[in-house]
Amino acid sequence: MDAVATMKFTTREEIEARLKEKRDLSGADMSGLDLSGMRLAALNMTGADLHDANLTHAVLAGAEMSGVNLAHADLTDARIGGANLKGADLHGANLHAARMGGINLEEADLTGADLSESRMMGIGVEGADFTDVVTTDARAAGISWSDAKVPPVTLPAAVQPPHWLPVLMAGLALAFFFTIGMGIRRVIKGRKGPEEAAEESQLCCDE
Repeated sequence: MDAVATMKFTTREEIEARLKEKRDLSGADMSGLDLSGMRLAALNMTGADLHDANLTHAVLAGAEMSGVNLAHADLTDARIGGANLKGADLHGANLHAARMGGINLEEADLTGADLSESRMMGIGVEGADFTDVVTTDARAAGISWSDAKVPPVTLPAAVQPPHWLPVLMAGLALAFFFTIGMGIRRVIKGRKGPEEAAEESQLCCDE
């Protein structure tokens, strides 16, 4: 087994040096460290201990984080995407204004976590525990809360589309139908014989 499985990191510089050698922090003890703004992407953090760590404004992307301990960690304004947090311990974690998308929280413990003003998109919550979570002004989409072991008492509001989206969609629809119409016109014109095409052209000129 890799020595990192029982390694205790005491500074963020030690972690950065480790990542230059190997993208593996599985089982590592990084509890209580100031990792604010740190980018932890495309690495193995299975079973890592990050309880009480400062991860404000951090980026956790494309990481294997099953069984990770993030209890009481500060993840304010963090960006978490494409990560596997199955069975993670997030009880008491501060996820205020965090942005989360495409992550797996299956069987995770989020009891007492602060999700206020967070944004959650496409998250798996099967068997997850959201007992006593704070969801004030939180928004979510693509989440089946009924799959959770204990869903939030107050579900986050649905994510609202930007005000310009309906205008954009209408413009795209018009462009689509205009393109289709022009295509059909070209096909019909292409099927007409030379005499019919000439006659149509003459009629247009007479007008």
